Amino acid sequence: MITTQNLLIKPYRVEDSERFFKSITDNSEYLYDYFANMIKVNDSLESTKKYLEQKEIDWQENKSYACGIFSNQELIGHVSVREIDWRIPKGELAYFIFKEYSGHNYAAEALTAFKNWCFATKKFNRLFMKIAEENAASIKVAERSGFVYEGLLKKDYRKREEDLTDMKIYAYTENLELVRTTSQNADFASLIVKLDENLASRNGDMQEYFNQFNKVDAIKHVIIAYINGIAVGCGAIKQFDNDSVEVKRMFVSDEYRGRRIASKVLNELENWAKELGYASTVLETSNVQTEAVALYTKTYTVIENYGQYAGIETSICFKKEL
Repeated sequence: MITTQNLLIKPYRVEDSERFFKSITDNSEYLYDYFANMIKVNDSLESTKKYLEQKEIDWQENKSYACGIFSNQELIGHVSVREIDWRIPKGELAYFIFKEYSGHNYAAEALTAFKNWCFATKKFNRLFMKIAEENAASIKVAERSGFVYEGLLKKDYRKREEDLTDMKIYAYTENLELVRTTSQNADFASLIVKLDENLASRNGDMQEYFNQFNKVDAIKHVIIAYINGIAVGCGAIKQFDNDSVEVKRMFVSDEYRGRRIASKVLNELENWAKELGYASTVLETSNVQTEAVALYTKTYTVIENYGQYAGIETSICFKKEL
């Protein structure tokens, strides 16, 4: 189940049959050019039940993932990835928004969220779409969702009884870049705002206490993680004592979690610390930061709470010899 600001994207269940069948039937003319087969296999309520039953099976067997797009509990569209090649892994993505709900930017919102889910949860390395050359609206949605034009398939698709149509290939892959910078970087400042909002929602009143130790004005060693040019995560180190640095301000934006970005940022910070001549790293996190605790426990040792964290029951302190 995927949630966005306006949408809920979730796997189909047989209980969705009636509203799915009605929506497909009501939009058959609108969808026919590019989803003719879906309309044909949903020509009755009984066939729709069988169709959604198969979608559940395909999901369980990791053959394809098909979801309904919902807004205010109303089914407004469809998104799926199929033809999955798990050797890469890669798959073909398709979507539509029913006619009465078009024009609200729902398509790009759903496509972006579903794409991120595929990469974070199912560990895809490539998603692609085939879009008719004349389908300007879908091309615009693809580009807004981060997909890039890769090439043209000549005479690859036939709409109704028309001549063959050229199809454009739009694909999404991810390129992670770790950049060394300082706390004066504007992208770092933007990520810190998100981090502090996240921490405040988790730590409650205690966050006011922690804020005094999280000043970043003069930090000289910052790592920012970029995916396809977008700043998605960060971390920093500052001197703790003559032999150690303290890891600070570790964060990854919600929609990009699950890609091991945090562990890569942490590893780069540790490499940087070694280059600077330090022998160890220390850090503190809260016990409500379950993802952070899980990350640090893999390679760090829990130590007695140091300095300002002594006596703070929610704090967990770690150390690693470099």
